[in-house]
Amino acid sequence: MANGDEPERILQQAISCYKVVQILKEKPDDRNEAVALVVCLLEAFTSELLLKCLIRIEGGSPPQIHDLLDLFNRLRAPTRERLEAIWSDYVQQLTPNTIEAFKQVGVTIEPQLISALAAGRRAFELIRYWHEDPDEDYAFYLGALPNMLMKVVFDLRPDWAEPANK
Repeated sequence: MANGDEPERILQQAISCYKVVQILKEKPDDRNEAVALVVCLLEAFTSELLLKCLIRIEGGSPPQIHDLLDLFNRLRAPTRERLEAIWSDYVQQLTPNTIEAFKQVGVTIEPQLISALAAGRRAFELIRYWHEDPDEDYAFYLGALPNMLMKVVFDLRPDWAEPANK
């Protein structure tokens, strides 16, 4: 596909990935390392697509890269600031148990979105190439990011929001 694809097509692909993640998350009895890996991969890819969609909405041409931080930095300042505020609110609302669970595995949830994306881009790389080094640890905690990105997409393009009865 060319970089000039309409942002709504990018959004539709992101929504397809998002729906698969929701299906996988509905089956907690099937949770294992392989499923967790695929869920993280799809969450990261969904975020990548949504960032590219936002870049297109703003009139830009997204590059053919996977780097979440680089894509984020290509957004206009008001969009970045909106996403940073949403992330900050999210982190502040995390329960102490959630934060402690991450700390126990050596992960600090970054309160700033820029830092979280920097950590997330490395995890996304490790997940994509897991077959090359399956023993290398990764920590991906950007699972809530697709929801945040979709909120901003629909705030910018409310005409794309699906009717409640669909």
